[in-house]
Amino acid sequence: MKELADAQFIERQAGTAITTGDTPEDIFINERPYRLVKDYREAYDQQKMAARFSDFLEKYDFIVGDIAADQLRLQGFYKDGTKGIARSQQISALQDFLYEEANFGAPFFVLENLAPHEVVDVEEKESTKSKRRRRQHRHSSNGSANKKHANKQQNHGGTHHENKKHKSTPVTKERINSGHNPEKHVANRSNSVATSGSKKRRHFQVRERSKNKTKDKA
Repeated sequence: MKELADAQFIERQAGTAITTGDTPEDIFINERPYRLVKDYREAYDQQKMAARFSDFLEKYDFIVGDIAADQLRLQGFYKDGTKGIARSQQISALQDFLYEEANFGAPFFVLENLAPHEVVDVEEKESTKSKRRRRQHRHSSNGSANKKHANKQQNHGGTHHENKKHKSTPVTKERINSGHNPEKHVANRSNSVATSGSKKRRHFQVRERSKNKTKDKA
């Protein structure tokens, strides 16, 4: 782990160019001018500064560095009165920051940025990209879900229509007469009519004569 940390330390140093001007207080970081306005307990170290510096800090009017466990931590501040900036991020809140965030009596320094400029936050940029991807994924998922729902409704409607067609079609059953008991045509039947009851209320009953009785009478 220590070897990896040392390798990262050297790599970061190589990515940041720091030089001094006419005085030790005049410092150039990546060819941008700074002034060392405070160096409490000789906290400023060029090698540590090169290893910890990030282009993101170039947008601040001041850069504060404090030492804890032999590690440098950097924090950016804006000048007092900057519109839209909370007081906790203005340089007048430096003492509050040191009291609340830094170790008591820890070495620290203050660099004034003589040419601050707007910088796109890498984390903010990645967050924006991530939000955009999530929105696109959400829209894509909603479109797929709506498409599936429409297809499901269409299939359900088609099935319902087919069922309705099947239900509305009458089922015709063919009556098949058995060969043993063939039905007789009315003209071929020998029928007799029997009456019963009084004259006022008579009941009529049609009876079919059997062929055997007919033959006996003949």
